[in-house]
Amino acid sequence: MSAAPTKQRMVYDTLRSEIVSGRLQPGQALVIDALARRFAVSIIPVREALRQLQSERLVEIRPHTGVRVAGVEVSALTEIFCLLDALETATALRALPKMTADDLSELEELIHRLDAAVEAGDMPAFELANREFHLLPCRVAGFPRAEEMLKSLLGEWERLHRMAFQNAAPPDPQKANREHRAILRAFRAGDADALAQTVRKHNAGAAAHYERHLRSTAN
Repeated sequence: MSAAPTKQRMVYDTLRSEIVSGRLQPGQALVIDALARRFAVSIIPVREALRQLQSERLVEIRPHTGVRVAGVEVSALTEIFCLLDALETATALRALPKMTADDLSELEELIHRLDAAVEAGDMPAFELANREFHLLPCRVAGFPRAEEMLKSLLGEWERLHRMAFQNAAPPDPQKANREHRAILRAFRAGDADALAQTVRKHNAGAAAHYERHLRSTAN
């Protein structure tokens, strides 16, 4: 039986979801007392949640001016994908010798979910399964700090995508799934070179797609 979430976690999860989804817009003020009343908690878990969101660059806390939802930085696109690539490559290689049959089956099941989401045209379901696919090697590697960093980067990217790239055509999801299968094959084969190459190709392709979109809209 799983433990009940802490008050701080409940506030954090809700606010993070609302910021990433765009329900809370950039620049919107977050009043601590009002949030405490909304969540029926004291101001202490609210402050803790906001500090965690600040560490993920989702809110700005400024002395004498209060807390506001952070803006989105389109210029951060390349940096985000460089960091995603570094983290995912490192954790995938660390996870490679630790992968169990159950872990490989879980990756395969996530690919089935991705395929089903593509067929149904369900992008939220695709995003969720994709997120779980890329986080699983962190868990297997036993790198909790890397997992938290990766979650933060993925959240920042999801928010940037919704805010700045909502009119951009997404990368070909079928091609993305072919690359997911190539990653799974490399894990099954224990092939470190193929694994690193495929992870890097996967991230580079996504980054290049959105960088082309930025160039086209700038002209």
